Amino acid sequence: MKEKKILCIVTGGIAAYKAAFLVRLLKQRGALVRVVMSKAATEFVTPLTFEVLSGNPVSWDLFAPRDEPGVEHVELATWAERIIVAPATADFISKSAHGAADDLASTVIAAARCPVYLAPAMNAGMWENPAVKRNVALLEGDGRRFVEPGSGELACGKTGPGRMAEPEEIVGALERSFAPGNLDGVRVLVTAGRTEEDIDLVRYISNRSSGRMGFAIARAAREMGASVSLVYGPVDVPVPEVDSAKSVRTSAEMKRAVTMAFPRCNLLIMAAAVADFMPAGKNPGKMKRGVKGIELELRPTPDILASVSGKKKKDQIVVGFALEEKGGEEKAREKIRKKGCDYMVLNVISETTGFVATTNRVTLFKGNRKVLETGLVSKVEAASMILDKISSDTRLKRKPKRVVRE
Repeated sequence: MKEKKILCIVTGGIAAYKAAFLVRLLKQRGALVRVVMSKAATEFVTPLTFEVLSGNPVSWDLFAPRDEPGVEHVELATWAERIIVAPATADFISKSAHGAADDLASTVIAAARCPVYLAPAMNAGMWENPAVKRNVALLEGDGRRFVEPGSGELACGKTGPGRMAEPEEIVGALERSFAPGNLDGVRVLVTAGRTEEDIDLVRYISNRSSGRMGFAIARAAREMGASVSLVYGPVDVPVPEVDSAKSVRTSAEMKRAVTMAFPRCNLLIMAAAVADFMPAGKNPGKMKRGVKGIELELRPTPDILASVSGKKKKDQIVVGFALEEKGGEEKAREKIRKKGCDYMVLNVISETTGFVATTNRVTLFKGNRKVLETGLVSKVEAASMILDKISSDTRLKRKPKRVVRE
């Protein structure tokens, strides 16, 4: 943690007093610490307390006059290597999940590009409230990390879940985030999102995909030390910060981009939902609606997974994804043989998995053997579990990390 730049955001809960111990521990570990407080937090602990403990001025007013011109929330967000919100109240979690930015604390989070950790603290009933759970899932889907609260005596006098994690636990989570990752020096290529195949000037066919799972994998791979290149089609969620990112739209464009990038990567993870079919011919204009229906001839799109698997070298690993309804395991095993890839991640369609859901339940196959089976977890957790398993593959060769930005 020596000289790591940590921004602590303290929001308005009784657990704000524990944030003072957190700041002290971070300073003892050698971190550079700055503190932002919500207005409500100043009702529990004074800014002077954090100013003395951190050795830096404390910010809490979005419109406070400054000695030098600048945009404070952008400067703070840019300065930080990690942001920890402790305590993270139900109100602040809700605001962050929905992109609200009406004070300095929430505006910093909206501008943040570094990893953001939240340590929730609230009454057990609030922590178990469905709305709070939805907001936590939304933030996890956006790549935010949570230091889970524990169970114990709460401020209301009752005992239950919602007690903020102890400062030592939070510091441990931050320390682990800076440790060399299991993919340190590995070059990872990830595909995400969907592709769109034109029918005419305004219509297209596609597969349903939000991009959440692929982006979660790209983000997790980077956190584990990999140099990450991302090829993505249309998506419904923000693009994560990676080393190289290329936007495409059609399956042909995705194949071209993957084919060009593949020789330079050690690990390819094909999480994109590439459209299986495309119109045999595109109408140059807009087809007019008539009384009678129209016939649409479809032909298969390029099989990107099979194509790159047939070209991989001995030290390259290719991972495919299979989305199935019933009989998924046998179909996944069949697909891994047919495509020639090394691993296959099986998703099963349900109300809580696949498409726009923030949760997933996956099974990972290596050849014909099942090597991982998760319960229902967030897509962020699923991504980490998949990469943890694959990172132990002895074929992965660590190479010096080289950052290429486009």
